[in-house]
Amino acid sequence: MSGRPPAQGRFRALLLDQLADERVTKNSLEQRGIAVIASAGTLVAIVLGFVMLTTGQDAPASGVTVTALHATALIALVAASVAGLCVNLPARVAKVAAGDLENVAVEESWDAHDDESSREEFRILADMLSGLRSVNRRRARTLLAALLAEVLALACMSAATILPLLTDR
Repeated sequence: MSGRPPAQGRFRALLLDQLADERVTKNSLEQRGIAVIASAGTLVAIVLGFVMLTTGQDAPASGVTVTALHATALIALVAASVAGLCVNLPARVAKVAAGDLENVAVEESWDAHDDESSREEFRILADMLSGLRSVNRRRARTLLAALLAEVLALACMSAATILPLLTDR
């Protein structure tokens, strides 16, 4: 017999640590999704302000290009807001059923250590980690798309602001 501890004991702490990290990541992604929604809303108000300034009675009529840039910016900001909302949608992640845990607690062999129950616990934790990582990857991709949509909107707003100044000369 070797002096090494059982595999479950060696890797259980690592698995629990990884699971805790993924839960922190999940919460961080949800908070960032809300921040995207707030910033996109602010940028929509700015775009609409620019539109009002460029189409007002005292301002020169905006060209088709400027109007298209404003429209693209608004569409990108709406898409960013929708993606931010999607990041915060409830997602299915693996959970241990409370009833199953209650059934285990009443077993006669509760205090007896066996390799099979250790293996089963490890498998359940690994499944939870795998599911949470999958959800977090999907949320991270959605958040990246939202941020890229905001960058596109800012680029369009900048171009729509600068373009009339360059063409007036």
